[in-house]
Amino acid sequence: MILISTCLRRYDCVIREEELTVKVEWVSLSGENITDIADLAQRCMRRDGGLQATASRAFLERRYAGSTVKAVGAFRGGHLLACGAVRPLTGSSVVVGLVDPAYRGRGLGSKLFDRLLDVAKERSERLQVETESLTQEAHELFRSRGFERVFAEDVYRCDLTDPLPQVPLLRDVEVEEWKESNQGAFYDAYRASFEDRPGFPGWSQAQWVEWLVDETFLPQCSLVAKTGNGMPIGFVTCAQEFLVQVGTVPEWRQRGLGRGLAIAALERMRVSGSTEVFLDINVNNPASAALFQGLGFSVIARRARYEQR
Repeated sequence: MILISTCLRRYDCVIREEELTVKVEWVSLSGENITDIADLAQRCMRRDGGLQATASRAFLERRYAGSTVKAVGAFRGGHLLACGAVRPLTGSSVVVGLVDPAYRGRGLGSKLFDRLLDVAKERSERLQVETESLTQEAHELFRSRGFERVFAEDVYRCDLTDPLPQVPLLRDVEVEEWKESNQGAFYDAYRASFEDRPGFPGWSQAQWVEWLVDETFLPQCSLVAKTGNGMPIGFVTCAQEFLVQVGTVPEWRQRGLGRGLAIAALERMRVSGSTEVFLDINVNNPASAALFQGLGFSVIARRARYEQR
């Protein structure tokens, strides 16, 4: 097979559908192509759904640009029809790709994926595939090349211009906003809420805070619930237009605490000017899915990760 590592060469590929012939030119990509890649990502998102942030330049630059990334695109008349990239990540080679919805079903995605796999295999024995908007066709392609899905979560959206359900917080429960002085309480609530979930990372407080807090974090919308004696029993953390995590410690579940915290955070986000909010829910967490569907959230996409068998 032809390797992307011979990046200065160009290749032609003829793809036929009925009587239509589309000739594409395979070209090595760099950060200079981010505008083309972002335009393609927008077209894919309009068809497949997903988070607007995943079509942003900042997000795409982390996946398609940089000295350790190998990226390739298929052009026709200066128009980018497909692109993909391979990047290293903790001992693995990670593959991502996009195909213009108007040119799917013609083998273009398969040819792109095979090129990327050749590069990935040169770099690492462990291969992963990431997608922000999984389609059935992509799932079947990954399976045909020996990949199994190891992670999936649905992306939900809620329109904050619509009325939210009225869910009061429990009596005798105190709520505090995120502050430097109560980060330990947030962490205790986070750990107790999620340590029984599959794939819990076991992070220290410092690791969790580093993962959570960035320039988009909203401390004024992030809340921790405590009993009268100060014991953390639930929490919610928020970023701009994103509900990051909501959790309740096991002995306080099934009392409406999680719903109440989520509604309180959403109301604060609306007051701050947000008109919509998103969140991710693992597909193996039907209880959370039912909770947020009841609050007005609906699925707009599925994120997934695959690994080679």
